[in-house]
Amino acid sequence: MPIKAQAAAAFRYLALAGSVLLALLNGSLYSPIYDSVDQILYLFSRSSLHAGLLPLQPYRTTLFIASMTLLIGGIPAALYERLRGLAQTTPASAALWFLTTLLLSLPTLRELASAE
Repeated sequence: MPIKAQAAAAFRYLALAGSVLLALLNGSLYSPIYDSVDQILYLFSRSSLHAGLLPLQPYRTTLFIASMTLLIGGIPAALYERLRGLAQTTPASAALWFLTTLLLSLPTLRELASAE
């Protein structure tokens, strides 16, 4: 594998790993939408048989917000790949995914920076 291809693959994986970390941060307690999503998930899972234990509710909320952040953040990258006719993720589409996830996580980053 040539050096240029290795560098492109490393950048792609780092951008995707950064997107996952930002999404997990966006699902944290610092997220401005955490409380409202927690209440909505509680109401939906209250009568469900597979809801699990109530002490696990904060983890479900975190995973739900993180998953939605990754899914919504991937839409512009998927559209870019589709319009360009690409068969796999390129460094440009991975960077687009990271930047979109960063934009979605900006309110959480602002709350985290203002917390002492």
